[in-house]
Amino acid sequence: MNRYIKNFKGWDIRMKVAIVGNGNIYNLAHSYVWKSMKDVEIQATCDIIAERAKKACNDIAAKNYYANMDDLLCNDDIDVVDICAPTYEHARLSIAALKAGKHVICEKPIARNLESAAEMLKAAEKSGKGLYIGHTRRFDQRWRKIKEDIDSGKIGTPVYIRRCERTWLPFPPDYWHWDPEKSGGVLLDIGIHCANLINWFFGSKPEEVFACGKMIREEAKANGVHDLVTVMIRYEDGKTAFIDVSWAFPMTYAPFYSSLDIFGTDGRLEYSDKDANPMVFIRDRIEFPRYSPVLSANLDTFRDEIREFLDCIRGGKEPSVTTQDACDALKVILTAEESMEKGRVIRC
Repeated sequence: MNRYIKNFKGWDIRMKVAIVGNGNIYNLAHSYVWKSMKDVEIQATCDIIAERAKKACNDIAAKNYYANMDDLLCNDDIDVVDICAPTYEHARLSIAALKAGKHVICEKPIARNLESAAEMLKAAEKSGKGLYIGHTRRFDQRWRKIKEDIDSGKIGTPVYIRRCERTWLPFPPDYWHWDPEKSGGVLLDIGIHCANLINWFFGSKPEEVFACGKMIREEAKANGVHDLVTVMIRYEDGKTAFIDVSWAFPMTYAPFYSSLDIFGTDGRLEYSDKDANPMVFIRDRIEFPRYSPVLSANLDTFRDEIREFLDCIRGGKEPSVTTQDACDALKVILTAEESMEKGRVIRC
C-alpha cells in the first residue's frame, strides 16, 4: 500500500505538528510558515539547546517544548514532525520519528549519504507514514514558470544548463557548516539545490561528473572544507550542465545571489537575481517575463512546499518532489565529492 494513504484521520482534523531544530532555517522560514497556517496545531518545539526550544515554543505558541527527541516522540498527539536540524542529523531524527508513527517533513538534503537515505526510505515504508524532503527551489514560482517554458517547447530541447548559487556564509568557524563530515561543505549545502533543479529541468539521468573545489576563506582552510566548487555533469542523452556554488562571495555583495542559463535547440533562457529581469531568447524574438520577486528563496516558497506536503498527507497522494528526486540529487553531489577527492571524472 502507498505509504501516503495509510493511517490519517481525515481532512476535517487539525493536524498536530512538532518542530525539531529551532535554529537557523526554523527562524528564517519555518516559523513564518507554521504561524500562517490555521488548520494545524503546534504541539511542540524541540532543540538540544533547551532555551532555544523554549523561545521557539513561546514564539509560535506551541503547547510544549523539549530538549530531547525521545521525550517528544512519546507525545501521542503529534501527527507530523518537521525536521529543521542540521544535515548530519536528518537521517537519525527522521527514522526515529517514522518509527514512532509520525509523518516527517525534513529539510534538504535528505541525508549526508545514500546509505542513510535508504534507511530513511525503509523506515517510511515500514511505518506507513509519509517522508517529505524540502527541496524548496521546486516550489518557487520562478523555477516552476521556467519549467513550464521548457516543457512547452518554448526554447526547443534543452541541451545545456548552468546554475550558480553564491553567498557569504555568516557563521563562525566552529559552526557545523564548516565541518565537512557534518555538512558536506558548500557542495552539499547549496549544490544540492542546483542538482535537483537541473535534474528536473532536463528530465533525464546524469552519467558522468567532474568537480573541482577551492578553500578560499580562512574558516574553510582551517576546517579543510571547500567553500567554492564547480561541477560539470554529462547526462545520458548528451546534455551537459555546470554547477557553480560558493560561500566565499564578498560579504557586502549580496545576502544570496543566483543565476540560471539554459540553452535549447530553438532558444535560450536566462535569469539572474542581480539583473532582476528573466529573459527568454527565441529564434524570432526576445521575451521579458516577470517570474516573481527578486529573492533566492522567498518565504512563500516554504509555505507552498509545506502546504503541499500537508495536503499529500491528508489526501494520500505523492508529492511533486519525491524521495527519489531527493536521492537522485544527493547521488549527483556525492559523485562530485568523489570526483574532487580523486581528481577525475566519475560515473554516476
